[in-house]
Amino acid sequence: MVKEDNSRFPYEDRLQLVLEGTQDITNLTVHPGSEYMISRATFPCYFIKDQGVADDCYTEIDLKIFRQYLAPALGVTHRFVGTEPFCTVTAKYNRDMSFWLETPSLPYPPISLVEIERLKYHNTAISASWVRKLLAQGDSETIRKLVPPATCHYLQRLLTQRAQKAASTEKGSALAKSSAPF
Repeated sequence: MVKEDNSRFPYEDRLQLVLEGTQDITNLTVHPGSEYMISRATFPCYFIKDQGVADDCYTEIDLKIFRQYLAPALGVTHRFVGTEPFCTVTAKYNRDMSFWLETPSLPYPPISLVEIERLKYHNTAISASWVRKLLAQGDSETIRKLVPPATCHYLQRLLTQRAQKAASTEKGSALAKSSAPF
């Protein structure tokens, strides 16, 4: 899991949602991310969503380091990723992972890459971008159909906080207008 805090949702919150959402999978270990694993410091190209730049990104070293050092230290034998129908950079990274983690030509133990098909809603692949758009629109009903319960509760709290803040700001504006001198 990416440990960057450059998204709308803090890393600690995202990690907690993953832990809550996977607690019933007994043979799964969630390893918290680090500054190494796909961060702006070590792999800046991943965060530049531009096809021209993506073609120039060299994921080989990143994946060899993972395969040779990190995976054995953490006991990782499989790496699970979701299919990526929208972002060319992530789709390319998934293809590169398949090659560099599984190729028998390297002297380190191979890592099985398991690519899981994205869930769909009305024949459209569910994406974080779609959920963020719905969140911006305040569409909690559709969000509820797309995300796991823990994520739904988290996002509902955000929508409630946003509504309370807007009401408070509106009330403060109305109060300021009513107390303005004539």
